[in-house]
Amino acid sequence: MALSVLGIACSPRRNGNTTKLLLEGIRVAQDEGHSTELVYLSDLKISPCQGCGACSAKGICVINDDILKLQEKLIHSDRFIIAAPIYFMGVNAQTKTMIDRMQTFWARKYLLNQTLLNPAGPERIGLFISTAGTRLPNVFECAERSVKTFFHMLDIRYSQACLYSGVDKVGDIEASPASLEEVRKATQALLIS
Repeated sequence: MALSVLGIACSPRRNGNTTKLLLEGIRVAQDEGHSTELVYLSDLKISPCQGCGACSAKGICVINDDILKLQEKLIHSDRFIIAAPIYFMGVNAQTKTMIDRMQTFWARKYLLNQTLLNPAGPERIGLFISTAGTRLPNVFECAERSVKTFFHMLDIRYSQACLYSGVDKVGDIEASPASLEEVRKATQALLIS
């Protein structure tokens, strides 16, 4: 069965290291006959959450921007690959803004008792890819927790993470062919789960 795979490139650098890894995962999904879509957050106009609480009433955000289109894609996809770099020991601003705007899904899930699951559809599963310039042992801890929460809000099972430290300058990831192979294998596992 063909799956719909949504890749979200969260880096502000269109040719950044996380995006290169994401493109490798998308290529695997395409080669295996799945439907893919790639979204670059840097192409979208997404305002930060205003904390107004309006979404608590109907599960709809009052800010009219590109998050609405992205949320539709998030609702209708089967598999997800989120690729976000680490900035100051957490996800970068573009990723955090996207995650914060998922407050509507929190309201739907916990206040309005709605689900994003399609009982007839396949299980929704997600993969997280990240790179960091530093090699500190806990550099991915906050980011991974944020992405796990993001997936949980959207009824997406967290499959695994492909995390690479010491990758700072554009193109550094190309010096690590093992990382590309790991992303290929993680994507293949994501597709057969």
